[in-house]
This record gives sequence, structure tokens and C-alpha cells, in this order.
Amino acid sequence: MRTVAFWLSLFMIFVIPWENSIDIEGVGTVSRTIGLVVAVFWMATIIVTGKFRKPHSFHLAIYLFIVWNIASTFWSFDVAATLDRLQTYIQLLFMIFILWDLYNTPGDLRAGLQAYVLGAYVAFGSTFVNYLTGNEESFLRYAATGFNANDLGPILALGIPIAWYLAITGGNNSKLANALKVVNYAYIPAGILGILLSGTRGAMIAALPAIVFILSTLTRLRFRTRVMIFIALIGTLFALQTVVPQYSIERLATTGASISELDLDGRVNIWRQGIKVFSEHPLLGVGSSAFRTAVGIEKVAHNTFISVLVEVGIIGWVLFGIILAITFYQAIHQPKLTARFWLTVLLVWALTASFMTWEQRKQTWLILSLVIVSAGLSSPPVEAATQVIHHRQVPQVARKREENVYLE
Repeated sequence: MRTVAFWLSLFMIFVIPWENSIDIEGVGTVSRTIGLVVAVFWMATIIVTGKFRKPHSFHLAIYLFIVWNIASTFWSFDVAATLDRLQTYIQLLFMIFILWDLYNTPGDLRAGLQAYVLGAYVAFGSTFVNYLTGNEESFLRYAATGFNANDLGPILALGIPIAWYLAITGGNNSKLANALKVVNYAYIPAGILGILLSGTRGAMIAALPAIVFILSTLTRLRFRTRVMIFIALIGTLFALQTVVPQYSIERLATTGASISELDLDGRVNIWRQGIKVFSEHPLLGVGSSAFRTAVGIEKVAHNTFISVLVEVGIIGWVLFGIILAITFYQAIHQPKLTARFWLTVLLVWALTASFMTWEQRKQTWLILSLVIVSAGLSSPPVEAATQVIHHRQVPQVARKREENVYLE
């Protein structure tokens, strides 16, 4: 049963990048449906085995953050919106504990990361099909079916450092490992093309740390591989000129002007209004997910940190900050390459969170959770691990070292 829960959790991660493309009536997105199924199987394994992995301080911080969000119902400006947000947070809490309990070997972690990249491929594929068929999300901007172009870009950007890391750390020469290397290398131009088709300026900025990470780790590859990547890159640049709409290029070129003019598509004005509301309710906030009602506009904060500050006040903001501080600390104190990888992913997320409201998004809590999973591994570092897809393939010595991390 634990094996079933593990594979279902991989499918859940695979679905996250394209979850909005399929909506099940009466239930919600496909990822929510899969999440419910995973939760049932996971809880069944706990009942049957009587084991549950000891929680990390990270999980306590998240628990306190969610409890504070629940408490905000009593003073919320929009109780209905707050209750809806709480359902999301409770579901995310289950996902976080499932990942922590089930992913306890390097192979499990790699499988989870690979599932995200494959899911991002689906999101890109849907975007490209919409581009070929002229199905615009907005004027000359394209996205996966069911997605806003601004949402899609960051989802694809997160996949870039993950794909590259998996490609350069695949440890064996099996057919599956070699095939996945090709898939992961190929995602880099695919992800960039998807961002360009979406015309999302913030996502292009968020992807820059990933590009720096790629360039800084090229020396890990053989000279022949570097030459092939360089040739592929040149070919991709020429191909992009013929594929990407001129409007997208022109829009992305206005990024500097938008920043210098302190406009950012009207975001700065939204932030100012949000800070004004915060100054009136600094300690408790206006209630989880009540930003729009309290500010009096039909737009979210477009900034995760301001959104949390306005909605749950200084107390909630500090709790959220503690979660992030624990995550960054755990990322830094890992083997060198792994630490650089996670810091890159977290920087991509932080840049995204600076122009998107992502405190309730699965991508946020998935990434933060996997950082903690990576830090908590009792097996050898991920970069030294072989391309293992199932946790039962890990040597028995690694399995024995896991026994002391479970509560019975």
C-alpha cells in the first residue's frame, strides 16, 4: 500500500504544472482529485504500519502558520474567501506531510523532481499547441489550456534548474537514465520557448538565476557534451526567431522601462493600496484571502509577501518568514552542488513570489517541502546517487538508516 501511495504521489507532482487544464465537476482540478486519492492511501499506510516519520521544525512552522490563517476567520473581511483558502491550506498540509513521509531516499527525491519536469513538458506542449492553432490566452500571448499566461511562465521557469540538475547528476548509464538525460536537457529550450510564448516579463526575470546556474555548472560536463550543448543552443536561438511572435519579444523588451517607471503593469499601485490597508490592521490583518475585499479592487496582491502581510498581519508574516528562513537554512547546509541547486530554485521562486500571489499555490509548498526532504535524507547526497526511480531499488543499508526517523 505504501508503494501505491508513493507512485500516486509521483502522479500528483506530475499533474501540478498543468492542473488547471482539466477540471472535474464538483471536485475541482485534477491535482486536487489525485491529492485526495493519495491522502487516502497514505493514511491507510499509517494505520496499517503504525509508522509516521518524525516531523521537522519546518512542519511545525507551517502548522502554526495555517492555524493563524484559521484564526483569521474571526476577523476576516471576507469569511467565504477565507474559508475557501483554508480548504486549500489543509489540502496543502496533507501534501507536505505525504512528501516528507514517503520521500526518504535520493531515488525518491529524484523521481519527484523528474515528475515535475515531465509535468512541465505537458504544460509547454499545451501552450505550443495553442500557439500553432492561434488560440490566444490574451493578445498574442499563449498559455496552456486553463492557465493565465502570467501563471504559466513561472511554472515553466521553475522546471529549468530542476531539469538541468537532473541531467548533470544522472549517475548511471542505463537506457532509462540516458533517455531521461536527453529529456531533461531538451527541457531547457522548451521551457524558455514556453516563457517567450507567454510573454511573461516576470517569468523571464525569474528564469535568470537558472541560466546562471546552468552556465556555472557547465564545467562538470565533458568537453564533447559542452560543444553539443553550445551547438544546440545556437540552433535554438535561430529557431526561436522564427517561432516567437514579434509582440512577445517587444513586450519582454519593455521590462526595464516598466521597472524604472515603477509601474509593473499596475502592480506598484496595488502594493501601495495594500500597504495602506495593512497600516490600518497591522497586527491581525484583514483575513486570509480577503485582500481584494479589504482593498476594494478585483485583483490579488501580485506579491506573495505583501499579500501575506495584508491578509494575516505581522504575526502571520513572521510565521511565513520563519518557514522561509528554515527552508533557506536547510538548503544552504547541504552538499555544495545540491545547495547551489536548491538556492537557485528558491531564488527563482522568490522572484516569482515578488510579482505573483503564490502563498496558496502547490508549486510553492512542493518546492519548499522538497528542499526539506533533500536536507533530511540519511542516504548519500543526491548528486552522488544513481538514477533510481523506485525507493525499493535502494540498497538495504540505506533502508536501515531510515528506521530511526519514524514514530511508531
